[in-house]
Amino acid sequence: MKWLIVAGGTGGHIIPGVAVAQQLLKLQREVYFVSGTRKVEETILKNKPFKVYTLDVEGFVGRSFKNKIRAFMKMIKAIAKAYKIVNDLNPHIILATGGYISFPVVLVGKIKGKKLGLHEQNIEPGIANKVLSYMVDKIFVSMEESKNYFPKEKVVFSGNPVREDILNLKPREHSGKGLLILGGSLGARFINELAIKFVPLLLDEFKDLLIIHQTGLDDFERVNNEYKKLIKKEHETRLKVFPFIEDMSWAYSQVDLFMGRCGATTLAELFAVGLPAIFIPFPYATRNHQEKNAKIVAQKGGAILIRQKEATPEVVLKEIKDLLKNEEKLKSMSQIMKSFYTPAPQKIIINELEELIKNG
Repeated sequence: MKWLIVAGGTGGHIIPGVAVAQQLLKLQREVYFVSGTRKVEETILKNKPFKVYTLDVEGFVGRSFKNKIRAFMKMIKAIAKAYKIVNDLNPHIILATGGYISFPVVLVGKIKGKKLGLHEQNIEPGIANKVLSYMVDKIFVSMEESKNYFPKEKVVFSGNPVREDILNLKPREHSGKGLLILGGSLGARFINELAIKFVPLLLDEFKDLLIIHQTGLDDFERVNNEYKKLIKKEHETRLKVFPFIEDMSWAYSQVDLFMGRCGATTLAELFAVGLPAIFIPFPYATRNHQEKNAKIVAQKGGAILIRQKEATPEVVLKEIKDLLKNEEKLKSMSQIMKSFYTPAPQKIIINELEELIKNG
């Protein structure tokens, strides 16, 4: 059976698609991928064991009239290119996991009579997925609360797929506590600025603490140079700074606490590994979905939610220090995070969509 997966924009959309593709390859299915042309898309999808096609699209929301016209023209070209891709590959199933890039491929799939699936990672979907929900045959949601936003007869709760390597944690390489600072696949300047202010203080106070910081591709040089000025020489080996972490299994294995944004894929991976978190949601995310994601987890006790307007270096530093000193609290939070995890979401998605083919 032949599958075409389409995802783009951020790691939050792409990584669930990659997770499904990995499972399909294990099942010896034929898999192809469509994504965008941005650096983050290229970074995540490089050297993958499936062919990747690219479309150049842009979002419409919050853009100037001139940029909306440009985005519209790009979308027309993308629809034409998507038609050629779908026509040439002739897949049995098309699965979209989000982003504006999904629209041209799903539209063409609908015209060509393909079986169509849509996966939503966040509690509240964006405009693209709301529109696409009326074209597809099945809609898979990561959170039960998302069911209210879609046509109920199409919705299946699957959870959010995570890459298989995340579940195979690596050996711990140090004996102390560990902190992971992460803004998401695109990075987060606000998170980076916070970290620059409190990381030197943490390293001074906790003599066996390892800190791993993913800065994002665009902010790495600046953040790394700032750290070089601020970190004492004797602490340098306990701070690992990366533009993008390829091996998240290694990173999760080294740490006891997460601090950063609350994108849906990050959340799914934290659930899978049971990692307690301090969330500072991106306040300008579509419909404030990151805060909605974080609220549900914080209410259950798996995470601490700090809104960006309240996230001073002093406030964040205090929360991190309190948790690193409280082993029992970390253990309790870890168990709560694990309770959110749904095993094998990709298997649910694959079975549901392939059943549509079997039933004609």
